[in-house]
Amino acid sequence: MKPCVLIPCFNHAATVAAVARAALTHCPVIVVDDGSTMTLPELPGCTVLGLERNRGKAAALRAGFQRASELGFTHAITMDADGQHFAEDLPKFLARAQAQPDVLAVGVRDFYAAGCPTHRRRSNAVSTFWFRIETGVRLGDTQCGFRGYPLALTQRLSIRSSRYAYELEFMVRAAWLGTPLVAVPVKCSYEPNQIRHSHFRPVRDLAHITGMNIGLVLQSWFVPQSLRAAWSCGEHLGFLPGLREFFSEHAQDPLRLALAVGLGLFFGIVPVWGLQTVIAATLAHRLRLNMAITLLACNISLPPMVPFLLYAGTALGHWMFTGELLKVALGEMTMARARDYVWQWLVGSLVLAIVVAGLGTVIAYTAARLVKRK
Repeated sequence: MKPCVLIPCFNHAATVAAVARAALTHCPVIVVDDGSTMTLPELPGCTVLGLERNRGKAAALRAGFQRASELGFTHAITMDADGQHFAEDLPKFLARAQAQPDVLAVGVRDFYAAGCPTHRRRSNAVSTFWFRIETGVRLGDTQCGFRGYPLALTQRLSIRSSRYAYELEFMVRAAWLGTPLVAVPVKCSYEPNQIRHSHFRPVRDLAHITGMNIGLVLQSWFVPQSLRAAWSCGEHLGFLPGLREFFSEHAQDPLRLALAVGLGLFFGIVPVWGLQTVIAATLAHRLRLNMAITLLACNISLPPMVPFLLYAGTALGHWMFTGELLKVALGEMTMARARDYVWQWLVGSLVLAIVVAGLGTVIAYTAARLVKRK
């Protein structure tokens, strides 16, 4: 293992020297000057990489990871240049990298002990919520810049996001690739001058992060894990190869595939129209069933099918209550009879949903077993 500390810097002339000096007591330091408009102090003992213009934290991290790889380092521990992080926590990341070289070590701050502003705690809580939705991984802090990166992973992943969204997308795609994410408790400082010199743009950066999260959530719901892992590494499969990969992956677990089909069929027929897609998607996510398959099966209630489902549910309910076949005479319709038909439709549709979902589950399970065996 050959680790280094990577410090992206933009106009942190007052603090970067102290941060770099403290980090140098543990391992080599690379400082990436992201096009600062003020002169930075001398940084003896550090490798300084200067970018011609300010391009944001993502560009600084990419350039730093590339230079660290070229210099033969195996791990890069990132620290903020504003003095928020403490070098005394570096041994935790070094020990983690030594014990588990392939993990992504993520710093987790104690916000209350550090006196973190309320708006930052809320922002982190929202980010943490979406990260869990996208990956199923629980982390107490997804916005800390104090992290330990295996450089092989930084060269393998293809991250498109810029600025502050880069680190969030990196974590999500690393998790999709099967990389263990390990929390490392760290101290932090929130001095007034640090908050004042933050380069986070509340409107533009938040809008960018929100758009990124929407895309990642949709991928986590509708794209199978193998394809997400391939995309995360910059591999783009064609439509037919991707479709084959989709079904072959889920055929490996016939029971879960069949349950996803059954869940979709049930909520496509059960009389909760207007909400069936939301309910089916939510339950599929909570049960860790494939949401794409669930929603595909849920489309049994597409408009051309609606009249048939209405009639089938009403006819079944009418037969259950009266023992007779359904014969609707519109000329003899009364309010009382209309209420009876509605009640019969509700009960009949529920029973129809159970029967169709059961049959669909059995058929899907049988077909998946055959595909898997083949």
